[in-house]
Amino acid sequence: MILFLILFTHNNLIDDVTIREMYQEATRNEETCETLYELLKNDSSRNLSSSRLAFYGATLTLMANFSKNPVKKMMYGKQADYILDQSVIMDPKNFDSRTLRILFNAKAPSILSNNSELKEDLYVFDQLKKDSTNFAKYNKWIISIINDVQTDLVP
Repeated sequence: MILFLILFTHNNLIDDVTIREMYQEATRNEETCETLYELLKNDSSRNLSSSRLAFYGATLTLMANFSKNPVKKMMYGKQADYILDQSVIMDPKNFDSRTLRILFNAKAPSILSNNSELKEDLYVFDQLKKDSTNFAKYNKWIISIINDVQTDLVP
């Protein structure tokens, strides 16, 4: 992992497919999460892409989940909320921004989550899902998670 971090940080060659694959693995693996966090934290193109910004925010959420320190959990959570909001503002129809903000708001403590954003994001997600015909492996994975979130929210 360290070599991976050095290679991509030095050459700035990390692409969106790699980010998606690493994020999926980072949900299960703290070391991958930390590596992805470092990559995205230092990615100069992050502020030019709503997807990269969204993945940075989502990775901050994972960092909060893995952290054992309550202060760091709150710090990562607040940063994640802000960054995910910025990614949606940057591109309101971005699939990554909407799905990752759904996950944040559905799973974050009530002090950090925003129910009106969640409803809006779920609505936009349903529209985006209808318009897309070619879903990558990552998209199928995230769609199944969002569908579970929607099921959990129905009374």
